[in-house]
Amino acid sequence: MTKIKDKPKSDRPREKFIKNGPETLSKSDLLAIMIGNGIKGKNVQELSSNIIKKFGGKFLDVTVEELTAINGIGTAKALQIVSAISLFKRLYDEVRQKDIVIQDYKNVLSLTYDLRDKKKEYLVCLYINARNALIKKEVISIGTLDKSLIHPREVFNPGINLNASSIIVVHNHPSGNPEPSAEDEKVMERLIKAGELIGIPILDFIIIGDKDCYSFHKKIKDCESNNTYGGYVADGEQLNLFDIFENQKKYSSINTDSVNKDKGYNNLHRKIGFANILTKSNNSSAYFRLHNRRYLGNKYKLLGFIEDIISEKCGIIESFCDIFAGTGVVGERFNSHEIQIISNDILFSNYICLKAFLGMNTIKTDLYEKIDYLNNLNAEDDNYFSLNFGNTYFSLANARKIGMIREEIDKIAFNEDEKNILLCSLIYATDKVANTVGHYDAFRKNMDTMQSLKLLTPYINFSNNDNNVIYKSDANILIRNISCDVLYIDPPYNSRQYSDAYHLLENLAEWKKPKVEGVAKKMDRSHIKSLYCLKNAGLAFEDLIINADCKHILVSYNNTKESKDERSNARISDDKIIQTLENKGSVEIFEKKFKAFSTGKSFDTGNIERIFYCKVK
Repeated sequence: MTKIKDKPKSDRPREKFIKNGPETLSKSDLLAIMIGNGIKGKNVQELSSNIIKKFGGKFLDVTVEELTAINGIGTAKALQIVSAISLFKRLYDEVRQKDIVIQDYKNVLSLTYDLRDKKKEYLVCLYINARNALIKKEVISIGTLDKSLIHPREVFNPGINLNASSIIVVHNHPSGNPEPSAEDEKVMERLIKAGELIGIPILDFIIIGDKDCYSFHKKIKDCESNNTYGGYVADGEQLNLFDIFENQKKYSSINTDSVNKDKGYNNLHRKIGFANILTKSNNSSAYFRLHNRRYLGNKYKLLGFIEDIISEKCGIIESFCDIFAGTGVVGERFNSHEIQIISNDILFSNYICLKAFLGMNTIKTDLYEKIDYLNNLNAEDDNYFSLNFGNTYFSLANARKIGMIREEIDKIAFNEDEKNILLCSLIYATDKVANTVGHYDAFRKNMDTMQSLKLLTPYINFSNNDNNVIYKSDANILIRNISCDVLYIDPPYNSRQYSDAYHLLENLAEWKKPKVEGVAKKMDRSHIKSLYCLKNAGLAFEDLIINADCKHILVSYNNTKESKDERSNARISDDKIIQTLENKGSVEIFEKKFKAFSTGKSFDTGNIERIFYCKVK
């Protein structure tokens, strides 16, 4: 063994660092400086090299226990290393809050300017988080763009691993002409459809020439907004390509040929099936989709995972029951003419929205006019909502308007269906301007959400809802009165009641104006407590499964791990779930890594989403 002191100074880690800087050192050299000393028979560089090789890409997640198991690493050294890693992660997270925010195609061009001079065709993806901040820029392919060569997995796999919220695809034309080719359009069509299925939408598809560029997002938004392009976010809503096209397809009013003579733009609509485009009338408003809501345990980004399991294990199905529906995104994924959706949630605020999106097959009145009327109300006086929730959960102006709109909905709604749609629009709009971290267990101390309230129109596919049934019931009572091919169960995982997290929206939906108490201004919620948050959750689950009349059962239940806060620990053990399901049929477990939202800025990066599948005997 060569001792460090016997090596030339130019080869010693500390001296190299001082002379040339950290960039010239290997990872093992940097670790050697931190460790300081070697052990008998092994110098510090050899020791650090062995550690790097042992843990590889998992080094940033190494624990004190794993390090102290290595000869020569005591508790003090292990703590020093793990503390340094933790400090790095903390500082890195803070820096990422100041990441590059991509507001429009111009920001994309500044990040991909190098593509102008490329002699070959490049396909580059920008992976974006929920704040529209850049997570990573990655070259996906080099060479001729061909839909048969560019597989969606190459685009979306990095997005899944990075927990991206959306993707911007950038492609260059070495010819210098940024006009989209037929192959460009085919590739984009394929990626847009895949993004909707996977849950990571394509935000824009940009083609770069030598002097100009072509942004599909800009072209379309220019056309429908009279050449007033506003970027990737409007009224607090991210406008991805799939949603734009769907809005156009559903609410089209004039033919593309009469609006825009741009060859590439018209060809795009003909080729991917959107023959017409939407122009906003005086009464129309923007749209929102069922998944555009913050909600604990939301499964939107796992829909592809769930669908793959059902496709593989269940075959052709005619009915699907989402018995703990929440926002209803899982049921919506399977909603079609061929499949009846049975959707249930105990919260009235969720039930209203489930009725609006999945429970109606027609609406006879002009919603646009009423939504515009509600948006234009001038709320200057206090009301029940502003007195209780103004300057806490909402700005005073927004709280006054929410209360006034809620009163007005009861007056102007033509029937129960229309009332549900208007209330659903108010709930989604309210959630968007709330001064919270995503739920209503508490509000932020600083009022940093000053965006004005604006109701949007829900995008509803009425044609698929003919046979659907929507319930507001206790799941264990409902299960005795229904049957289905597939029963999907996504109950609460711990003792944190959803009625605590969404008491305010429940209050707004019911509008009984109850007395509210405490700092969090909560009403009495004893009538909407879930059994699955209590100590006897396992017994409730067993009762549910015993009484289920179905062919297939899928149970979503996360590994919440052990927490110092007892409220966060899982109420039903894996053994209990497996034993209960095995009494019903054969069981398989599917797992997927998932970065799950909990509260505030807290994320469990090691979370595993599990689906317990049971083929009923």
